[in-house]
Amino acid sequence: MKTSEKITLEKGMYIFGIIAIIIGIPILYFYMKAFSKGDLPVCMVYQYFGIYCPGCGGSRAVKALLEGKILESFCDHPIVLYTVVIYFVFMISQTLHFINPVKVKGIRFHYWFLYGALVVIVLNVLVKNVLKFCFGIYLL
Repeated sequence: MKTSEKITLEKGMYIFGIIAIIIGIPILYFYMKAFSKGDLPVCMVYQYFGIYCPGCGGSRAVKALLEGKILESFCDHPIVLYTVVIYFVFMISQTLHFINPVKVKGIRFHYWFLYGALVVIVLNVLVKNVLKFCFGIYLL
């Protein structure tokens, strides 16, 4: 990728990140209100097939993270914490870069962010299903 294309990509991702946080805050507020009194919905894949899917635990992880339970969030589904860390590091570095581009170099998009997320998701599914089927440890 050329340097000019990368700069455009990072600016676009930065703008998308700002829009996502503006839209995401009200959505998270209503999400927490809806599930603060009751249980979260059960995964349909788990309910019908008895296996953990790549998304199992994601809702519980978001809820735990919003309640400040970082370790619980990580155990429920590590992709949530991974995504939040990558998001905030990117957004903070890009904000500092736009404020003072000469002194601060914002981090650039790398495909290893996506490959890392894929590895986290695959490991999460494998570990949860191995614990269930080999050791009888249920995580829901």
